[in-house]
Amino acid sequence: MRKKYKDNYNPENVYQDELYKHIKKKSFENFIKSCKVDNPLADYVDIENEYKKQEQRLEELEIERFIYEKRVNGIYRTRTTKAGNQLEVDIYPSFQFAIDIPKEKKNKGTSKAQKICNDNRSRRTFVNTVNENFGEGDLWISLTYTNDNLPSDWKRAKKNVENYVKRIKRMRKKLGLSEKEFKYVYTTEYDVEESPRTGKTKTRIHHHFFCTGDMDRDLLEQMWKLGKRNDSQRLHPDEKTHLTGVANYSSKDPKGKKHWSGSRNLRKPKVTKSYSKFKKRAVEKMIKQHDEIKEQMEKKYPGYEFIDARVMFNKHNQGNYIYARMVRRE
Repeated sequence: MRKKYKDNYNPENVYQDELYKHIKKKSFENFIKSCKVDNPLADYVDIENEYKKQEQRLEELEIERFIYEKRVNGIYRTRTTKAGNQLEVDIYPSFQFAIDIPKEKKNKGTSKAQKICNDNRSRRTFVNTVNENFGEGDLWISLTYTNDNLPSDWKRAKKNVENYVKRIKRMRKKLGLSEKEFKYVYTTEYDVEESPRTGKTKTRIHHHFFCTGDMDRDLLEQMWKLGKRNDSQRLHPDEKTHLTGVANYSSKDPKGKKHWSGSRNLRKPKVTKSYSKFKKRAVEKMIKQHDEIKEQMEKKYPGYEFIDARVMFNKHNQGNYIYARMVRRE
């Protein structure tokens, strides 16, 4: 029978205390060996920062080794996503063995919960892509259809946007604008309308199109030949949330599909993962005390200001999750 400990803390988990003592000692030894400074005045080394880098690299390697050797359990992992001036932090449990993850009852096809999860993940990727690639003065265009030009299906709608992009590229060439510098990303939104008189349904489709802002707005609206209620706006990012608001609005109705696409030259948000960013005790404290999240986040990510956070409980694997948003200070 396993021995129970208060607050789910098990001192037999070596990585909690002994591992970190070992890491500090070993990283200091490695640091002394690697930092050979012949002339302190000419070869200045930021001792504290270099030591911290050594310590963090070693800590990740040691924790991964302990996981592989099945000597630790109950680890939280941190995923950090940087997009423009935005920073997202996800903290989630990392299970030691696959058998430790509670299994959900198998259903035919993808479960409703999984579809929601997939949609949310896709939406977050889209929002981060917009924040990473677009800013002040770029364009956001709503592309609509007249009744006669409504596409018959998803593939036809996508083809219409692709043709629109080709026309833009041809126009850019005429105007002497670089094709390489032109970036775009768009979403497709479905609205199903039901007639109160006949009961028949009609699918309305429109697109939200973000692009580089070095072209005339009116010209870009005119180049969309399939609708008359097109609307374009210059983007003016919010100080704290950048373009998160308009990007969320543009991706509000995904319908369970990959509802967005973009040019190949889009920069990808920078994603890093770590076992050592937040210790188990710190995570459990943040879960119980919401105010602790702001303090811990701003401590771990200097130069960033805390915006908001939420704590979630996954009933399928019985794990707690933390999601936090931050913005880079000017």
